[in-house]
Amino acid sequence: MDTNTPSDDAGGEKKPITRRRALGLLGGALALPLTDATAAAAGNPTPTDPSATTTAPDLPNFHPMMEWLAREHSPRMSFLDTRWSSLEEWKQAARPVVRERLNYHPAAVPLAADLVRREEREDFTVEVIRIHATPAYQIPARVLVPKRRTGRLPAVLALHCHSGRYVWGHEKVLSSPGESAAVTEFRQGTYGRPWAESLVRRGYIVIAIDAFYFGERRLRVEELDRTRVFSEVRDAFNIARSATPGSPEWIAATNRVCSFYEHHTAKTITATGATWPGIHVWDEMRTVDYLLSRADVDGARIGCIGLSGGGFRTAMAIASDPRIKAAVVAGWMTAFAHQLRNHIRHTWMVFVPGLYSALDLPDAAALHAPGALLVQQCLQDRLYPLSGMQAAVDKLTRIYAKAGIPERFRGAFHDVPHSFRPEMQEEAFDWMDRWL
Repeated sequence: MDTNTPSDDAGGEKKPITRRRALGLLGGALALPLTDATAAAAGNPTPTDPSATTTAPDLPNFHPMMEWLAREHSPRMSFLDTRWSSLEEWKQAARPVVRERLNYHPAAVPLAADLVRREEREDFTVEVIRIHATPAYQIPARVLVPKRRTGRLPAVLALHCHSGRYVWGHEKVLSSPGESAAVTEFRQGTYGRPWAESLVRRGYIVIAIDAFYFGERRLRVEELDRTRVFSEVRDAFNIARSATPGSPEWIAATNRVCSFYEHHTAKTITATGATWPGIHVWDEMRTVDYLLSRADVDGARIGCIGLSGGGFRTAMAIASDPRIKAAVVAGWMTAFAHQLRNHIRHTWMVFVPGLYSALDLPDAAALHAPGALLVQQCLQDRLYPLSGMQAAVDKLTRIYAKAGIPERFRGAFHDVPHSFRPEMQEEAFDWMDRWL
């Protein structure tokens, strides 16, 4: 999930829904916004969303100004613009813009990884490693290796969600013996199972890292100066300091403090000149570097799958790194213009300053072409309006068709809340089987 409202991640499993039924549910309200001349040429909707008329804008008196600003900065580099006929020429022009806007280009230390330990499971091995990344940090990761496969295998990055749960990273997609009931319950509600394990059993090498600000890389609440803790979370800080680490009280209090400090962290990152999505994307690219260094990985068959915050990270990773050949974005693909009225309540981790004036999110994800892309939308999702989900799928459909590879994109609508349930996972794994 990409807000700080944890309940949005849980939900029961229902059957997938066809695009035709999705259109039927929307009815007349699905009509996309009118476009100005520039936006129409690029296939970009203007910010006004006629379907969002029953609720007041979140910024009532500022909303007209925000609409105007979005029109002024309407994306100008979509592949759907008539000036582009060659996919490769467009990518050569657009990908550097993405990398520039992400604004995070640290000098990498020599590629290496420390093996911390191995954990033997029934049909796969978990290698606990730390990937050397920058002089400032290493990337903690778990590598799942199937036991009964030989040769060079395809590999998939399994990117965990946000969900407002900062104390867990890889734990969201991978179980561990003796884990707390809290993480088991969370995983069951959001994923239905530890899906990284289901994927490794299909014969993939799977790597799950702790993204910056999660798991081993979370804010160390216990190290905050108690005299400078923000008053809004002082009570939660005191609970986190006094409760038993790992207890439900400690988890809730730590997540509460981390949630509040996400704002402070984002401001600090921005003040340095970097961006939070840039850090995540660079770490994903460094993870690909590591996979390509392994003798058991087929470097021509690298995939990436993520839900929610992990879905956004997937979209930005494939926009930046052509070495990823197949991807699944679950629960995070929208046309940003549709969000202005009531849906900009997301984590700081999904905003790339200045990108929208060049590329909307589906435009950026399309830089993956001719790589295969599956987008899974959750019809009961509350993170963005259904019109935004449909607009993004429609744009990606048009882009892949213009590129002459329509079969390499699919948009699937599932009648579920914000989640990545087993039925969606099987669809995602089948997509990997087809294209890797």
